[in-house]
Amino acid sequence: MATTTTRPDKILVVDDDARIRDLLRRYLTQEGLEVILAEDGKALNRILLRDTVDLIVLDLMMPGEDGLSICRRLRAANDRTPIVMLTAKGEDVDRIVGLEVGADDYLGKPFNPRELLARIHAVLRRRPPQEAPGAPSGDNEVVTFGPFSFDMGTRALQKNGEELPLTTGEFAMLKALV
Repeated sequence: MATTTTRPDKILVVDDDARIRDLLRRYLTQEGLEVILAEDGKALNRILLRDTVDLIVLDLMMPGEDGLSICRRLRAANDRTPIVMLTAKGEDVDRIVGLEVGADDYLGKPFNPRELLARIHAVLRRRPPQEAPGAPSGDNEVVTFGPFSFDMGTRALQKNGEELPLTTGEFAMLKALV
C-alpha cells in the first residue's frame, strides 16, 4: 500500500532581534513547522533565491530595508507568498498600512506565540490549493523549449517528462526569460 507524506509548511522568520528569531524557531519547530531565519532584507533575498517558503513572518522595524518596503517589493514582483507582519508598531494606522501594502495578517508585539501560530495556520488555510506559494496569478501558460516544458501556473519545469524542482528565485528568473 502506498503512503503519502506531506512536508511541513516552511516558515521564513525575518526579524532583527535574535531573541525573537530564536523563540519563534523553537516554538514553531515544536509545533511541526519548518523554520528558516533571516535577520534582515538582505538575508531574506538570499534565502528566497535558493529556497521556496510557504509563509513569511516579517518584522516591520529593521535596519536597512524595513518590513513595509520588503512587503511592497515582494508584491510588486508578483510574489504571492503569504506574509504575516509581526511588529512593535501596533497602532491602527500601522496595521492598516501593513495590510494595504500586501501583508495577509498583522500582529503587534508583545505577542502570544500561540496566537501567532493560529494566525499562521489561518493564513495558510486560505491558500488556493492549485497554486504553489509565490506563484503569480493568472499565468496558466505552458512553454515548451527543446526537451523542457515549463508550466507557469503550477511552477512546474519538466525535462523529458521528469519534473525538476524550482526555488522561488529560479522560477522568477525562468519566467522572466521565457
